[in-house]
Amino acid sequence: MKPLTKTMGKVLSIWKNVSLDFLKAYQDHSVESMVALCHKNSTVSFTPLGEDGKGTIQDLGKTMWTYLMDSFPDIDNTVHSVSHEEGKIIAKVSIRGTQAKDFAGISNKGHSFDSEHIFVFTMDDSNEINHININWDHTDFQRQLGV
Repeated sequence: MKPLTKTMGKVLSIWKNVSLDFLKAYQDHSVESMVALCHKNSTVSFTPLGEDGKGTIQDLGKTMWTYLMDSFPDIDNTVHSVSHEEGKIIAKVSIRGTQAKDFAGISNKGHSFDSEHIFVFTMDDSNEINHININWDHTDFQRQLGV
């Protein structure tokens, strides 16, 4: 790994703050604030969902997060760590909530989940998010919800 220059360190600090702002907006259930931190052409990949989990943040991301927050109205997150690697910000986050409505083919049984997620943020030169890759154990998520 190359040593950080002062400029690179400052950029990574800004990117870390943008990533944390995104996760804070998620915690506040503010999809609009989440999307506002992203470039208008930014993309998202919900890794466990394969090709169906890839799209733009303006479309797929916004739809998925709105649907998630509607189905799990008490959804919350805790950031455990934030690091950087090769120009990306990596956040390890616990997300938890109690299901109140059917979600993505999972019937509502009122069960709760608590799942570790990895968010990998890539930024652009204007310090906006241009891609987010999100990964979690989807089988365990489904198990916790009674599938």
